[in-house]
Amino acid sequence: MKFLLEELNKRILILDGAMGTEIMKKIGSSNLGCPELMNIENKELIINIHKSYIEAGADIIETNTFGGNRLKLEEYGLGNRVRELNIAGVELAKRAIRDTGKNIFIAGSVGPLGKLISPLGELDEQTVFDVYFEQVKVLDEGGVDFILIETQIDILEAKIALRAANKATKKPVAVSISYPLEGGLTLTGSSPSISAATFNATNLDIFGVNCGGHPNEFVNFVKEIRAYWKKPMIIYANAGIPEKIEGKIEFPMTPEEYIEYVDVFYENGANIIGGCCGTTPEHIKKIAKKYKGRAPIKIKEDSKKITIATSRNSIFESGSFLPFKIIGENINPFGKKKLLKELKEEKLDTVRKLARKQEEAGAHALDVNFGRTGEKRPLFYAKAIKQIQSITKIPLFIDNNKKEAIEEALKVYSGKAFINSITGDPESYEKLFPIAKEYGAGVILLALNEKGIPEKAEDRVKIIEKLYKIALDYGLTGEELLVDPIVLTISTSQKNGEETIKAIRMIKEMGLNTVIGLSNFSFGLPARDILNRTFLANAIYNGLDSAILNPLDPEIINIIKASDAITGRDRGLVNYVNTYKKIEIQVEKKEEKKEKTKEERLFEAVLEGEKEETRKLTEEIIKEGRAPLDVLEEILSPALKKVGDYYEQKIYFLPQLILSAEAMESASEIIEKNLKVEGKTNKKAKIVIATVKGDLHDIGKNIVALVLRNYGYEVIDLGKNVPSEKIIETAEKEKADFIGLSALMTTTMEEMGVVVNLKREKKLKAKVFIGGAAVSPSFAREIGADAYCKDAMDTVRKIDKFLEEIK
Repeated sequence: MKFLLEELNKRILILDGAMGTEIMKKIGSSNLGCPELMNIENKELIINIHKSYIEAGADIIETNTFGGNRLKLEEYGLGNRVRELNIAGVELAKRAIRDTGKNIFIAGSVGPLGKLISPLGELDEQTVFDVYFEQVKVLDEGGVDFILIETQIDILEAKIALRAANKATKKPVAVSISYPLEGGLTLTGSSPSISAATFNATNLDIFGVNCGGHPNEFVNFVKEIRAYWKKPMIIYANAGIPEKIEGKIEFPMTPEEYIEYVDVFYENGANIIGGCCGTTPEHIKKIAKKYKGRAPIKIKEDSKKITIATSRNSIFESGSFLPFKIIGENINPFGKKKLLKELKEEKLDTVRKLARKQEEAGAHALDVNFGRTGEKRPLFYAKAIKQIQSITKIPLFIDNNKKEAIEEALKVYSGKAFINSITGDPESYEKLFPIAKEYGAGVILLALNEKGIPEKAEDRVKIIEKLYKIALDYGLTGEELLVDPIVLTISTSQKNGEETIKAIRMIKEMGLNTVIGLSNFSFGLPARDILNRTFLANAIYNGLDSAILNPLDPEIINIIKASDAITGRDRGLVNYVNTYKKIEIQVEKKEEKKEKTKEERLFEAVLEGEKEETRKLTEEIIKEGRAPLDVLEEILSPALKKVGDYYEQKIYFLPQLILSAEAMESASEIIEKNLKVEGKTNKKAKIVIATVKGDLHDIGKNIVALVLRNYGYEVIDLGKNVPSEKIIETAEKEKADFIGLSALMTTTMEEMGVVVNLKREKKLKAKVFIGGAAVSPSFAREIGADAYCKDAMDTVRKIDKFLEEIK
């Protein structure tokens, strides 16, 4: 409904507050069950909650359909009732509006699926798309005014949900992300800046943040988002961190305290403001009294033209006032027989190594070109994109000539990729511009058309001018565009370099950012590196912003850093000085590189998450006579400790942590097999772990269990929605040293206290540690748990500490 978007340009709209915690107040957490089933079995309760928010001044109410997707409903045996429960949720909202006689917008609430996408979890992208499409289609038919895809913890899942929603409805769509990890990150390591930059390129109407953490953290989130998000913004925080007060789980923040944070949300350009977990009609009444109908703050547009690409974990920004950007060229089979052979066999060993090496050498993004193999095998190309983005943090450029391969790659890409490239030939841009817009990708505009590559710079720029206008017509902006004037080799004409430089200058005058494929310049000539380096320095001086080049050439890196210093791109010479201040000019004898031992290679294989290599080297080292426990204690465990250190330092994120844990798991199988032969054991302690009764979320718990196993602990995973009695019975029977409890929902937190009390009654010695988005250190103290653990690595560290104290 376009009317909604028009209203957002005129006035602040007030969103309602929490639904789940309001339901819990009325019926108690033990009777909660499936909240969406209440749309059928407890209609008056839901209607009355809606009415209380409308009467408090809300302009928007959300349907009680947060968990109304097929996967979530299947957990309650209700997977076949998606349509019934979602339609009922919309009807209850409509009834509340009729009863109050107010003109209120209805947001169709669509929550996360509760499972991760492979390789991090069990879901595939098509299943995610289908599940979201099904729910959004029903909500649209039911008559909501817009779709609110909320509390997302992975930008890939949120992107797929958005695509599904745009296919299922013509109504506006909002996406709201949650950042539960320390430092303001999603579960998979994306910051608010990365998230906003990613979605700014898509067909999304409204973007924002909700849930997860204290409102004081939202202050920074909102500022980060506004730096990259240019359209309407939605903000709704929790009423603080839940605490146990007089035996009940409550959110402590009063309406008067909450409104202070709302002031900051408004000042930074929020268009929709409301409340999430723990907020009540009183909170919404306070917000409405101050902000209802007020004109939104107009955000000034940044006049600087910056081109942006993203991955899950980093942002690539290219522009005239920014340091030069390196796009690694080496994942390309041209002239690489070994790589070409592996690609034909659909192997990716060399691809992964090249990706890592280029990132370590300083590449800001990677170009992924599989030649004809990538064009002929779209699914294999997409699989490779998926693997590369799991082992590197930098964005990817999708370098492929086939529409099918590009689209398959974009389906699995977590962030804003770039398509390399689109030409002035209608057959190219008519196919690829729509894909770029649908998937939120950037594009390289190439200065050629169906007639070929013009010799003169002026003629190349004419192609770009036409192509640029067409790109704007398709909805792309300068943030989605890089322009390649095309480098032709000087072996055919020495004027080619001059014409390229001239074209770069002319394109910069258009206000667009530039990129070239550097290696083409010297094709067919000897001593190519000398020519490439010299031309690059000249091109940077004349306005070149980025290039696809070989980052493994240290002299190229030196020239780039020096050029940035000379041209003023490196402000204050900070990068130059930091890079070279410790280097002393001296002549050194080149030492022969020593071949790495198998032990060193095994350490690296775990660090890099190379599962097959880890298994193979572990077997070989043991067969050569090394004791299994020595391999574990002297190689594998230190490697995994280094992974943990990287995770804590934010060098690694969840994808890398899981890959390394899986590599360790493959080695552990070999260790276990050989230890059984010797009749030894290496388990440090026994842990029973579970998600508590009433809670169907197990992403975090599964990650903790995986990591604990690979740190040498015996883990008995009881799953999710586990009764307290069963947890204690198992711990007693198995003589567990530790009990691990997880809860994502505030409605299930109290069960953790029940487990702790049962443990006391049984006089078990097992230590209890708790974790999950809903819990906090203070809550752990209040219920008598032995420790609160913020994530998997924190869990390992605290259990290790317990064991050290016992010793």
